[in-house]
Amino acid sequence: MPKTFDVIIPTYNNLAELKECLEGFVEQTFKDFRIIVCVDGSSDGTNEYLNNSKFDFELLVLNHENNAHKGRDETRNLSLNNISSEYILLFDSDIVPDKDLLQNHLELLEKKECISVGEIIYKNRHENIWAFYLQTRGKGKYNDREEIPAYYLNTQNAALRSRYFIESGGHDPELSKSYGGDDTVLGYRINKKFNIPTIFNKSAEGCSVLQKSLNIALEQMREFGNINLKIIKNKYPELDQIFKLNIIESKALHHSLIRLFLKKPIAQALLKSVKIFPLKIRLWCIQFLVFYSIYKGYKSNS
Repeated sequence: MPKTFDVIIPTYNNLAELKECLEGFVEQTFKDFRIIVCVDGSSDGTNEYLNNSKFDFELLVLNHENNAHKGRDETRNLSLNNISSEYILLFDSDIVPDKDLLQNHLELLEKKECISVGEIIYKNRHENIWAFYLQTRGKGKYNDREEIPAYYLNTQNAALRSRYFIESGGHDPELSKSYGGDDTVLGYRINKKFNIPTIFNKSAEGCSVLQKSLNIALEQMREFGNINLKIIKNKYPELDQIFKLNIIESKALHHSLIRLFLKKPIAQALLKSVKIFPLKIRLWCIQFLVFYSIYKGYKSNS
């Protein structure tokens, strides 16, 4: 008999974190769910662990043919032909769910036809400046149970009716080629097709320790600008303002003036000194560095 939730978790070579994530689902107060782990060509013993372990919940393990590595989007899409529940939870394998996470998602979904975007608390946000920055962005700018823009969908922790994910075709697999933009595009496509609100559900909480540094994050932003942003521009030109393509490509005088500041010496100086600034200036500096990195990647031919 189908469960209320199918919990879809993509994973790639992070077995230790995956174990903690699954242990968190063992402790859920709401028990009517199945876990679908989508393995992205892991070589760290993930399949052996999943196949030899026993859990208090039903578990389905999916792999690409020949255990290929194809990226998070194509990996999560492995679930499309296997979902049987009324609702799905899209969840990342490096997050530990609070014991009431599923219950709190369900409470909102039964009250309102929507996408329920849960909270992610980075436990090292006071030591990791990139984790702190992420905590303030996107849904972090909104209050609990407030509607947020559809492009702030965050599939690290998001619940919705299964049919919305299935009928939208899941993630755009072309964005699996590189980093970034995939959640924004998925949120946009679901909203365009079904016109349902996206709600920040702060009580549906998970926690994580973010390993990514600011330097690594900025390199990923450059990669996003160089590859996925160009794909998005061609396939979804209506999203140009979300990704500031209007500033990057516009010939308007005020946009040209903004681009004058997108210089390597300025970015290097800010990167070296960002930690000494007061909080609000620090966040502004990181925002500048993110845009600079995207811009440089977009303008690169490599």
